[in-house]
Amino acid sequence: MDDFQFILFISVVWVFGFAAVLLIAWHLRNKRRIEKLKLIHEERMKAMEKDIPLPEFPELGEGEGNTLIGKALASNIQSGPWNPRWPLGVGALLIMSGLGTSVAMLMSGWDWHNEMWPFGLIGVFVGVGMFLFYALTRPTSDAR
Repeated sequence: MDDFQFILFISVVWVFGFAAVLLIAWHLRNKRRIEKLKLIHEERMKAMEKDIPLPEFPELGEGEGNTLIGKALASNIQSGPWNPRWPLGVGALLIMSGLGTSVAMLMSGWDWHNEMWPFGLIGVFVGVGMFLFYALTRPTSDAR
C-alpha cells in the first residue's frame, strides 16, 4: 500500500468513524429521552388508576438545553413556527463555502487540487437550489 492509498484509507476511516460516533451519541440520547417519557407515562397511568391527582410533567428538556444548539432549538420552538427565510441563510452559507473551496483548490499549487476544484461547485449549486426553493415556496403577502 503506497502513501496515497494509506492517507486515503485513514481519511475515509476518520470521516465515517466520526459520523458513526455522532450517530451513536444521537441514538443513545434519544433512547434515554424515550425511556424518561415512558417512565412519566407509567407514573401518570398509575395515578389515574388510583384516582389521585396527576403528577405534573417535568420540563422535558431539563439539563439538555444548556448547549448553544439546545437553547437555539428551544427558542425556535417557543417562538412559534420556523422562520420562512431559513433557505436563504442556508443557501448563502453553501454558496460561500462552495466558492471558497473552489478558489482555495484553484490557488493551491498541487496538481490534484487543480483537477478537483469543480467539486466545490457542488455547494454553490445546492445553495442556488436553496434560493430557488425559497423563491418557489415563500409565503405570499396575503397569507401573512
